[in-house]
Amino acid sequence: MKKYLHFDLIRILKENTDRDHPMLQKDLLEELRKKDEKINRTTVWNALNDLLANSLETRIHHLGEEAEAASEKDTRQYYTNLYYDQEFTDAELRWLIDGILYSRNVPHADRDVIIGKLCELGNQYFKKNMSMKKIRRLSDDEPMNEQLFRNIDIIGKAMEDGKKIGAVYNYMGPDYELFPVYGDPDYHQLLNPYAMVMRNGFYFLICNKDNYDDLTHYRIDRMTDIRIEDKPIKPVRELKDFHAGLDIQDYMEHNINMAFGRPERITFHAHFHAVPALIDAFGKGVSFEENGEGFNCTVNVPLYDMEQFAMQNWNLITVTSPDSLIKALRRNANMLYKKYENGSGCLYT
Repeated sequence: MKKYLHFDLIRILKENTDRDHPMLQKDLLEELRKKDEKINRTTVWNALNDLLANSLETRIHHLGEEAEAASEKDTRQYYTNLYYDQEFTDAELRWLIDGILYSRNVPHADRDVIIGKLCELGNQYFKKNMSMKKIRRLSDDEPMNEQLFRNIDIIGKAMEDGKKIGAVYNYMGPDYELFPVYGDPDYHQLLNPYAMVMRNGFYFLICNKDNYDDLTHYRIDRMTDIRIEDKPIKPVRELKDFHAGLDIQDYMEHNINMAFGRPERITFHAHFHAVPALIDAFGKGVSFEENGEGFNCTVNVPLYDMEQFAMQNWNLITVTSPDSLIKALRRNANMLYKKYENGSGCLYT
C-alpha cells in the first residue's frame, strides 16, 4: 500500500475535491483505510508533505495554514482543506462539451464518446451536475461524414511529416449522401496541407491545390479517402502573396467565412447599431472612425465575404468601395426585387 500511497492520495483528491470542495486529512485517512486498515496518520502526513512540496507537478494544495489535532493527547498538526487543482474548471468543461454537442460536423456516435470522456475529466461534483442524461441530445440522423476524425488524423500526420495528401472532395446531395465534386470517386486532388481550423461550426483545411499558386479551403467533413502521398509538401512561401509565410491568426481575421479569393481593402458606412455585428464578424480587423451619423469603417477581406455580410446586414451598412463590390450588391438587390415584385417570387431569376 505504501508503495502506491502517493498515487492513491492523488486519485482520491482528484475524484472528490476541488478548491470549493476541500477534504480533511482524517477523511482522506478513512478513504485509504477502506483499502488498507493498517495505514496510519503519520504515514499519510508524510506522503502529503511530499505531494504539497511538489504542488506544481502533483496539483495537490491546501487552503490556508489551518490544522487539526488528532486528539488531546496527540498534539501533532495535520493538514486540512486539502484539494486537487483540477486541470479544467467546471465552466471550461461545460464550454468544451457544448462545443462538441453543437458542432455541426461531428458524427453523432463520436459526439457521445467525446462528451463522455470530457465528463470523466470532472470530479464527482461535476459528474453529478453534468451527467450524460442531463445533456441535451441532438438528432442522430443528421447528415454526417463518419470519416471526420480519421481525416483529421491523416491530415495531421501528413503535416507532421511534411507530405502532400490526395483526397476526394465531395458535396452533399438532397439524399444526404456525399458525391464527388468531379463525378469520379477515384479522382484524388493533390493537396498541400498547411493548417486545420474551425470556422462557423465546421473544420476546414487550409491548403494549396498542387497545380495552383494560391491558398484554398476545404471542409474536412466533405473529404473522403484521404491518403498521404510520398511527395514533399510545397513550402507556403512559394505561394503568391505568402512569401513571408502564413500567419494563421491574421489569415482567419481576413477570411470570416472561409471564402475563396484574396483579401481586399473595403470601406463602408456603418450605423451605430452595427458595431456588435461588425465585431462579431471581423473582430479587431475592422477600423472605426466616427462621422456623426455612425462610423466610416475599413476591413480587408475577400469580396465574397463582404458581399454576403453586406446582404445580410443591408439595413446597417452601406459599402462605399470598391466599385466592383457595389456593382455586385446592386445586381443582387435588383435580382432580389425582381424575384419578389409579383408576390411570392419565381424560383429562379
